[in-house]
Amino acid sequence: MFAGLLVLAGTLALGTHLAVDQAEQRLDRLGVDGQSAAWRQTLENEWQRMRAEVPSVTRNDALIGAMRADRGIQNYADPLYNRLRAGEIADRIVVLDAQGTVRYDSDGSRGERVPLAAAALADGRFHEGLHHVPGERFYAGLAVPVYRSGNPIGSVVQLRDLSTSALESMADAIGGRAALLDERGPLALTAPFAMDLSVGRRLHEQPAAVRVDLDGRHSQLVYLPLTPYAAERPTANVVLARDLTESVATQKLINLTTYTVAFLVLLVIAGGLYLWLGRTLKPMREAVQTLDRIGHGEFSTELRADSRIREIARLQEVTQTMAQRLGRILEVEEENARLAFRDALTDLPNRRLLLEHLEHAIHTVNRTGRHAALLLIDLDNFKTLNDTCGHSAGDRLLQTLARRFTDRLRDQDIVARLGGDEFVALLEELSSDRSQAGADARRIAEQLLRAMREPVVIDEIEHVMSGSIGITLFPRGFDTAEELLKQADFAMYQAKHQRGNAVRFYDPEMQRTLLREAELERSLRQALERDELVIHLQPQVDSHGHILGGEALMRWPQADGGWISPGEFIPMAENTGQILDIGRVALLQACQVLARWQGQPELETLPISVNLSPHHLRQRRLMDEVTSVLEQTAAPAERLHVEVTESVMADASPQLIANLEALQALGVVLALDDFGTGYSSLSYLKRLPLDMLKIDRSFVQDIEHDADDANIVATITAIAHNMGLLLIAEGVENEIQRDFLVRHGCNRFQGYLYHHAMPVADFEAVVHREQGSAGKNLDAP
Repeated sequence: MFAGLLVLAGTLALGTHLAVDQAEQRLDRLGVDGQSAAWRQTLENEWQRMRAEVPSVTRNDALIGAMRADRGIQNYADPLYNRLRAGEIADRIVVLDAQGTVRYDSDGSRGERVPLAAAALADGRFHEGLHHVPGERFYAGLAVPVYRSGNPIGSVVQLRDLSTSALESMADAIGGRAALLDERGPLALTAPFAMDLSVGRRLHEQPAAVRVDLDGRHSQLVYLPLTPYAAERPTANVVLARDLTESVATQKLINLTTYTVAFLVLLVIAGGLYLWLGRTLKPMREAVQTLDRIGHGEFSTELRADSRIREIARLQEVTQTMAQRLGRILEVEEENARLAFRDALTDLPNRRLLLEHLEHAIHTVNRTGRHAALLLIDLDNFKTLNDTCGHSAGDRLLQTLARRFTDRLRDQDIVARLGGDEFVALLEELSSDRSQAGADARRIAEQLLRAMREPVVIDEIEHVMSGSIGITLFPRGFDTAEELLKQADFAMYQAKHQRGNAVRFYDPEMQRTLLREAELERSLRQALERDELVIHLQPQVDSHGHILGGEALMRWPQADGGWISPGEFIPMAENTGQILDIGRVALLQACQVLARWQGQPELETLPISVNLSPHHLRQRRLMDEVTSVLEQTAAPAERLHVEVTESVMADASPQLIANLEALQALGVVLALDDFGTGYSSLSYLKRLPLDMLKIDRSFVQDIEHDADDANIVATITAIAHNMGLLLIAEGVENEIQRDFLVRHGCNRFQGYLYHHAMPVADFEAVVHREQGSAGKNLDAP
């Protein structure tokens, strides 16, 4: 019996010890896996930001021209470096020519070999990877090959120092400290380490976790190997340290409880065997005693009850406590692993899990021939709800929409949240016929739009949302997950341009148009920073052709001597908000010209009209801007005319009215431009403080053929005269138009019949010639 007890005790002790060791190993393994995934995502974020800036390299004509001409490129590369560094995209750039010679290094001529650049030059493709400067820096890098006319001319390498934001974001993510070290020692620390990190042995070549005990505190060090591009083995490690004191204490308590329970179980088994043997022998002894009593004439019988309920209940309680604590530890680790692939707010798949599904879908459609669709969903005006009702209301709205999207999709489809108010739906197993697949994708997209439009009640307030959906069908050829997301994004923005609540399919021509707009927006931003935009003046004349003033029209000259049409960049600027900067430039240049004209008799009495957008006129700081420009330039306010487009009547807010009244009180003349084209109303004319009306060119151009246009012009002329407003007609191109206007009382004109818009110097020359001709006529006998 005792031998059996010893075997049972040994087996129980060994099993308990193995179970404890496996729990600790699982904790370390989960820590390594989770932090390895977080580090890979951190590197991917850095490369993604660098990839977003590739156009600023491949379309940098100045830098590429210098590389082709084999001249110094520092003056062209420095602005690119400053831009990337200011945007926290790269901390260093290296430019090499086609022979691999370093032409520029923002960190000075260091002379180290850059394998990323060599690979890009060798095969003409983008390459991303790690770059190590031993003892100094460890970078994430992206090599971009540069071509012109199909011939490689060099490579530009963007390098992002991992010791900055990448290391700090990892430290924040784990709530601990992070370090970067190579064989020479630490390269960077986010905070001092109490333990020695000096490398006394070889670097870890595989991810590993190490427990360190120091001053009564327990820490877990996770070593992640870093292998430079084209290197055979790691040359550095990222060390991530987090405090496990509480976890270790809990684990020790669990271990103690486990061993205690095992010991108690052994005691219970031993006691049970003892009692079992006692129960087995006791009836024989009691039978002998009973027979003895019967022999003496005694026949009494005692009934005895025995129970083991209390001991069994205690054993169950201890076992349940141990299981609950182990379960909580596993739940925490499983939750961390879940959050790596799920969105914390909506519990939908996040970008990382979506990309895995999308890669699988790409392989599936290429194999089966059936189409799939990617839908990018963006809520319209979600920022307004966040700003007015708070982020808590916005979060609840997103959770509600996430549930609706999931309910509307088929079982084989998934919906993910990219972040903010953007969702992505992946529709698989569509028809092999592309037209039918497109129709099915549109039908599902319209179901999602209807789901968004269903009212949502938050804090007893009913909200109705709308959205814009971009769709791309695949396969198209050489599809990648990032390219498909970009295509859906292009289509979604095209849907937004239709005032939202719309569905648009991706079209390559649309992508080229949007890329052109994006490039135009970047170029305009640079042009505004470099003061490249200039005003031209189109003369305004009386019925005799004498110049009465000029309208400032913005022009954008190009380096090749050409011009970008205002009809192309002005609408784009209105969409992007850059129209405010354009208005400020026009106002400043016009006031500078007015100030320069003072003291010149031929010019000092001429006004200049400046167009300001409705958005600009509603700005609270408008009067501060105008007053500051007038004081800075010393231009006379009465010579400044501000033209207000008729569209402001659609939203004549109190702020707009106050700004116009303040401008008029300052002496600025206010003109209503494009009168009669949209929101004309006598009540608005009475409310707005105006001095002048401008008849739109759309009425003037057909005045001799269209009776309706002629009647409209006659009516506008009568309104201006009755209200005591000055009147000017724009777009006058022939004498028939001018004569009609004169007959109806309009004596101020602007148009090609007299002059085109011209540079300020040419305008001044025309005025001088006109004044000279007038003087000669007066002197003639």
